[in-house]
Amino acid sequence: MRARPEERTGDPAEQIVLAAIEREADLIVVGSHGRAGLARLVIGSVARSVLVHAPCSVLIARVPG
Repeated sequence: MRARPEERTGDPAEQIVLAAIEREADLIVVGSHGRAGLARLVIGSVARSVLVHAPCSVLIARVPG
């Protein structure tokens, strides 16, 4: 299946996980801002929540910035 955009309202992490459940997704890809020093050990709250609650594999891509 090809990726396709969808607009939803509500908590971003919750909506991403719900969409994955509805589509029986095999993989979720989310971005997380790259951090330096100790902050690099902590991923963003949306990415972390998706990772913890996802029904499938999650790929977290570092977004330079």
